[in-house]
Amino acid sequence: MISTRCSPSVSEAGASALRGLAATGLVVVLSGVALTGCGSDDEPSEVSVPSLTSPQATAKDAPPPPTDIPTEPAAPSTTAPATPADAEPIFAPAQFRLRGGRLTPPTITVPAFIAVEVSVANADARAHVLAVRTDRAYTLRVGPRRRAILRVAGRRAGRAPVTVDGRPAGALEFGGEPGP
Repeated sequence: MISTRCSPSVSEAGASALRGLAATGLVVVLSGVALTGCGSDDEPSEVSVPSLTSPQATAKDAPPPPTDIPTEPAAPSTTAPATPADAEPIFAPAQFRLRGGRLTPPTITVPAFIAVEVSVANADARAHVLAVRTDRAYTLRVGPRRRAILRVAGRRAGRAPVTVDGRPAGALEFGGEPGP
């Protein structure tokens, strides 16, 4: 019997070429995946891998965005902007030490119009009552071997007497350079 297939037909040659092309594409894809892990970790690498699937829609195929969309004003913010009431309070520190009913230092100078945080450290074994006289009286009870803090409103330049247990003991001097 004589074989009719002495040489490959055209369709077999085309199929063989397609298999070779597919094998080449597979090698390219696998090489791209393998090379992605190569190189320095400092710089990102990009590998272009040809697609063997049908082409996807491109931007030129997409319809243009509509131009008649009405713009709405932005929704109001749920958080209010910072106001002076939200800010940290500003004050000048004034630190007294109380021993034997006496204040050290006896006078502390603070800026005018700035609130003052008066801190009193009581070294005595008994409690004392400290009072600062400005437009009104500010009083503070300091327990034995305790510290207490009092905020005094800022005021214009002038002297505010400080008493301990009703006796004159010192002063806050408003309107100068801060310090003892």
